[in-house]
Amino acid sequence: MADLIDIAFTLNRRPVHLRARSDLRLLDLLRGDLRLTGAKEGCGKGECGACTVIVDGQATDSCLMMAFQADGSVVETIEGLAGDGLHPLQDAFIETGGVQCGICIPGMIMAGKALLDRDPQADADAIRGGLAGNLCRCTGYTKIFAAVARAAGRPAPHPRATATTPAAAPAYYRPRSLEEALEILAQRAGEARPVAGGTDVLVKAKDGQQSLGTLFDLTAVPELKGIEERDGHLWIGSGATHAEMMASPLVARHLPSLPQACAVIGGPQIRNRGTLGGNLANASPAADTVPPLYVADAVVELVSVSARRDVPVADFFTGPRQSVLVPDELIVGVRVPFRGGVRGCFLRLGQRQAQAISKVSVAVGMTFRDGRPDWVRVALGAVAPTVVRAREAEKALLAGGYEGLRRAREAVKSEVEPIDDLRSTRAYRREMAAVLLERAVRSVAEG
Repeated sequence: MADLIDIAFTLNRRPVHLRARSDLRLLDLLRGDLRLTGAKEGCGKGECGACTVIVDGQATDSCLMMAFQADGSVVETIEGLAGDGLHPLQDAFIETGGVQCGICIPGMIMAGKALLDRDPQADADAIRGGLAGNLCRCTGYTKIFAAVARAAGRPAPHPRATATTPAAAPAYYRPRSLEEALEILAQRAGEARPVAGGTDVLVKAKDGQQSLGTLFDLTAVPELKGIEERDGHLWIGSGATHAEMMASPLVARHLPSLPQACAVIGGPQIRNRGTLGGNLANASPAADTVPPLYVADAVVELVSVSARRDVPVADFFTGPRQSVLVPDELIVGVRVPFRGGVRGCFLRLGQRQAQAISKVSVAVGMTFRDGRPDWVRVALGAVAPTVVRAREAEKALLAGGYEGLRRAREAVKSEVEPIDDLRSTRAYRREMAAVLLERAVRSVAEG
């Protein structure tokens, strides 16, 4: 049976301190314990955005966040928007006719508010991007986008709340240091499972593959956070989110294909929560952040109570959903050597343009001297049991010119090991690996 634990946070500008079941998602706490039913359970997997709330200023799928992960945070729901009257966004949705059944609209409004809080003069492209994680099957999107555009620049009825409520969750659910987190793993190895963004683990729980009662949170561990220069390397903490990697000038300079990969992972809510460490630990051959790490010769830093070790990313994965990570270890971060003048590109194909698992992905990293390639890396995802380096294609590209590109296209077809599955055929994946490689190389060369 789940424990009852203390949780404290600021909710709609008011402090909340309560005891709640440790296996509750934030959505369950809001709807059940607190009777705030504006956030809806749609897909339960982070694809529809109907459960969107704002946590510490970021749009968040409350179905993919444990309740105790909100401890010490600022949470805003649709119920807290109004002041003396409706919030400008609520008025705008009414004025434009952007409201129909009401299932998706609270999430749309909250995603719109998070966007306008960050960018009060958001243009049409920013609005489309900001609402990319929210689905609607009644109104369509034209009036919804128009509503957010109409609200842009209008004054909010009250200032944004800041964190004023001290955290209360016990350390064995929400450790505040790496040492505490490692002690939990050492004492409960094979039982307790760490969670950060929850974008993979809580989806498995929805499908009955994971118990919510065995999770503990890593988001308060400072040693896992940050993106910085360290001794001639780029260091990215395992707790860095996809949104943080997209926004980092250091990542853009030293590992340019990585922010491109992060930009196609889910919608804004997923990118605000999902982490690099989670993507690695999940060990999916279709993980979009992994091919960029291969082309950067990245090293994964692992730590347990008794030891630390560095593992080249190409040696980290042993098969689909399998890695060298053992039950009492955590991924601390990833280290990438600096390489002057590196250019990169990441491309992928999915069932649709957004919020889809890759059928084929390719990352390319290159440097040039006198207009010719002098260093090349190519990695592909979703075409083998693990991400693969295309070494023969790399050799062909080093030769330069059209002939080198033609030989690289042919080489890469023999270096992948795709399968037939529900999402695609082996033959299609093999052919598209070559097509994406050529597109990526041309993009890098045009620089």
